[in-house]
Amino acid sequence: MNWIFTAMIFSGLLSLFLTPIIIKIQKNKRIGQKIREDGPQSHAKKSGTPTMGGIVFIFASVVSFLIVSLIKYYRYKEFSLEGIFIASLFILCGIVGFIDDYIALRKKRNLGLRGWLKIFLLILICIYFVLFSKFLLNIDTSLVLPFTQQKIQLGIFYYIIPVLIIVSTTNAVNLTDGLDGLAAGSASIVLGVFCLIGFLEWLVLQVSFAIDIAVICSATVAACAGFLWWNTAPAEIFMGNTGSFGLGGLIAGVSVILKQELTLIIIAGLFVVETLSVIIQVLWFKLKHKRVFKMAPIHHHFELLGWPEIKIIIRFWIICTLFSSTGFFIYYLKFLK
Repeated sequence: MNWIFTAMIFSGLLSLFLTPIIIKIQKNKRIGQKIREDGPQSHAKKSGTPTMGGIVFIFASVVSFLIVSLIKYYRYKEFSLEGIFIASLFILCGIVGFIDDYIALRKKRNLGLRGWLKIFLLILICIYFVLFSKFLLNIDTSLVLPFTQQKIQLGIFYYIIPVLIIVSTTNAVNLTDGLDGLAAGSASIVLGVFCLIGFLEWLVLQVSFAIDIAVICSATVAACAGFLWWNTAPAEIFMGNTGSFGLGGLIAGVSVILKQELTLIIIAGLFVVETLSVIIQVLWFKLKHKRVFKMAPIHHHFELLGWPEIKIIIRFWIICTLFSSTGFFIYYLKFLK
């Protein structure tokens, strides 16, 4: 538990004090987010807000994780490839988002990388994930069924699942990042649950690497909290695709390493709902030429209904907490038998 709190303190302080430096640099250089023209009109005033804040909390989280890992190795000669692997996935997904943000800022538009190119880069990361997990981690290729704890052995076909999880989760968090603090707060709730799961796996089930997963999750929760100090409405900085892709990659990787692939659907239920709202909107419009929602993702629907931004954010955080706590309860059932 000491490792978790140590990582949180380092990470939270780093994020809290480094974020205003990034804000100042971008303001001095007149760098800022371009707001999509087809979005809510109320967002026009946010144009020019500093962005790519995800750099800060990715940096703070990974540095804090490495500091704790070095201390732990110095004292106990213990480290895990799983923890390093998850940290690398966090960074790689963040790099994809950074490239997207950089191109958008360079060309002074809302869109950076083309959609197919983002998917291509994510597929490359998925290949890295599959190769690393297969040949270095020798990851279990079975799926654990919630409630029953029975396993379905999938063999080589299992690796399709991490690919789908990584691609879908990074895009889901990216879609949710549309209101000040919504994605950072929601991701913190989800990662907080995974931190608890990792801690229990280590403490009760003696899964040695799980404590490192708990450490990087807790570090990211604290880093997001430090970032939220500046990102809450009205935001002084946005996380950008750097942050949303990084967080999505981290959540995806942690769920696979901790063998919570199916439980992820519940724990990250808010992100699922946001993604489904877009899918439903697009499909229904193509079929019926009508919209189900006033605008998708669904948080924009409530904006256009007249809800204040802060009310939407807090209510969505509550919904995220309900989903995540339900997912944790489903996981915890195995300890009650």
